Amino acid sequence: MSARRWAAGLGGATVLALTAGCGMLGIGGGEDDQSDEDRLLSILNESNRIESELVTAEHRIVQNCLEEAGFTVHEPYSFQAWEAYEQESLSGGYPHEEFLVDAEEAAEFGFGAWADSAEAQENGEAEEYWTLQEEKWAEEEGEDAWVEPDTTEWDALDPGDQYDWYVAYQGVEYTEDMNGTRDQYISMMSEEELTEEEYEALEEGAAEEEVVEDEGEIIVEEEEYVEPKPDGCQLEMIEALYGEPTLVEETYEEEGGGGSYSYWTYRPENPTYGSGEEDTMYDDISADYAAAIGDLQGEYLDCITERGYADFEFDEYGSLPVRMWLNEIYYDGVPEDERMMSYGDDGTELPALPDDMPADYEAKKAFEIQMAVDFGECGEETGYAAASEKAYDEANVKAYTAVEDDLYAWQQDMQDALTKAQEMLDQ
Repeated sequence: MSARRWAAGLGGATVLALTAGCGMLGIGGGEDDQSDEDRLLSILNESNRIESELVTAEHRIVQNCLEEAGFTVHEPYSFQAWEAYEQESLSGGYPHEEFLVDAEEAAEFGFGAWADSAEAQENGEAEEYWTLQEEKWAEEEGEDAWVEPDTTEWDALDPGDQYDWYVAYQGVEYTEDMNGTRDQYISMMSEEELTEEEYEALEEGAAEEEVVEDEGEIIVEEEEYVEPKPDGCQLEMIEALYGEPTLVEETYEEEGGGGSYSYWTYRPENPTYGSGEEDTMYDDISADYAAAIGDLQGEYLDCITERGYADFEFDEYGSLPVRMWLNEIYYDGVPEDERMMSYGDDGTELPALPDDMPADYEAKKAFEIQMAVDFGECGEETGYAAASEKAYDEANVKAYTAVEDDLYAWQQDMQDALTKAQEMLDQ
């Protein structure tokens, strides 16, 4: 079935979705009986539904354009279904979940950091652990579990035809930036070895750090990346639904330098999302949560200090960097570039490693398991988990309430785009 014929069935569902219910946001009656969290959850889930339908419509418009140009097989990852995610709480997860795990799981697996060690990777324990975790996640997610798209038809295409599809989809400049030139792509996909000159051509134009020694000081040249403007069928869809795309520049700083990267955006930005250096609602959530839980955090640190885990500090998100610290234990003395798992240097202050830390893997794993048990017991003694959940939930309600009107306006913009998309698909 072509994308155009499939889209014929979208109209009724879309119209019903946009007109369902009554009152603001189509939530219907009974708002007075809802808690603040329930009301906000209804709004967020409505947003998720609208965005899911709009993304699906965008995909169909682009596919129609490609099929009219003769491309009937599509790269599947570019058009993955965006299912409407049903949120059950505003908070989603809690800051304490990184260092307070289920008591039974703590006694058996600790924090699971040992599974990132070289020894666990080599002796097969890591594979067993992650298999169990994946089974647990799949059971929890149920029908919402992500399914790998079928690439059979796409893989059967000639590499040249694949490249031509990319060009028709997003244009020459964008395709070359992502996949190299046509000859380079064909060579790579044909598993033919590239010459040294071809490899250099692939890397040409990429931002590279230049480190220069100047009187003992390391100077790092600033990096800059500008995403090519999308073209082809994707740009046709963007212009039809949203007008001209907008180039957004973000800057960042890191030790010894910094840089910027620019990317194109077109769909109305959800006010609950944050970007770049701008303050976001998540900054407000973290700040309100920290103010509410601060005294109890001190009590909790006192408890784990008495059990031998001194000098831990809560990070800006209200969590403790236990896995990062344990990673240092398992890779003590191993250079950063030789580690099988690395968190990099993000500026987090970590406690010093224990003076009596054993050298063998099994003893380190036993230490981690005992640490997870101790951290959990301190959580029970202080009532930390319950207080943390309450404080975090309240911070989320406050933050989402602050953007409620903006979120409604965003929904209206999205619905306008969805109406345009439906008109295009009905032609």
